[in-house]
Formats: sequence, structure tokens, C-alpha cells
Amino acid sequence: MEKANVPFKICLMSVQKTSVQTPSQELFSFQKISKRSENPSQSINAVEMINGCEMVQLTGQGSFDFPNFPEAKKSFQVLYFKLSADFESLKGLFNGLISIGQPKGVILEFQKELNTYTLKFYTADEPSVFHYFSKITKVVSEEIRFKKILKKIIENQKSFEAEGQLLRNELFV
Repeated sequence: MEKANVPFKICLMSVQKTSVQTPSQELFSFQKISKRSENPSQSINAVEMINGCEMVQLTGQGSFDFPNFPEAKKSFQVLYFKLSADFESLKGLFNGLISIGQPKGVILEFQKELNTYTLKFYTADEPSVFHYFSKITKVVSEEIRFKKILKKIIENQKSFEAEGQLLRNELFV
């Protein structure tokens, strides 16, 4: 299944601000780390959102109307997806976020036997689905970002300690 060309980076829609930097700003060793602003766009549907998300892989979908109650004019959708191989290690976090709660009209469940997720909703509740799924993927993305920063800090600390140990060895030999 080919991924749709949707402006997602891990599943967060964002608008990147461009700025002109002077050469001295580019050379400065400290850089500002800031969260990107979120700009959700309701112009895409849930299937496109799941397809455009590199965090998950859509494995199936279905939808149906209620022929016994045509006056209701309701359509129900079901999307089946699984976490991508790169994000499989974050399944616990993803499942924990799901277990916290879901908005009215949105059902997101993990099927342990099949190792897949099922997202069920009425088509009328698609904006809620978009918002809910975006919140979950945002938290997971922030966790990934936090782990990267923490790893870099730990590496720098270890390097600093190793350099300190070398200096102490040279001074006291």
C-alpha cells in the first residue's frame, strides 16, 4: 500500500517557520530547541491521516451504513492498523495513551492476538478522530524527541567524565 503524500512528519502536521540567520548565529554552538507549532488541517480524512503517518501502517478498512434506519443518515467506519517496525518499541506507551480514555464517538482498541489496532467511529465524528489521533501521535513524538535529547545529554556527560578522568590521571601520575 503506497503512502499518501500528506504533510506529516511522524504524524504531526506542522508549519515550519523559516528565518534568516546571520553567519555568527549559525556558528554558535547552542541552538534553540523548541516545539513546532501544530496546525491541524481538516481537509484530509481519517484514512489519509493514517496512510500519511509513518508511525503506523494501515492494514485494512471498512465502512457501512445502517439500512434499517436510513433516516439516521449515519455511516460507520473501521480502520485497522499496526505500529510500524521503527515504532514497535513504543507499543506500551501507545497502549497506555489509549487506555487513558477516548472522546465520545471514537473507539480505539488494541487486539493483542492480532497485534493490530482497531479505530471505530461514525463519519460525522471524523474531526474528533483527527484531533484524538493527533494528540496520541504528538505525545509519542514528544517522547521520541525527549529520549533523543536525553541520550545526547547522557553521552555528553559520559564524555565530560571521561575527559575529567584523563586529566586527573595526567595530573596525579
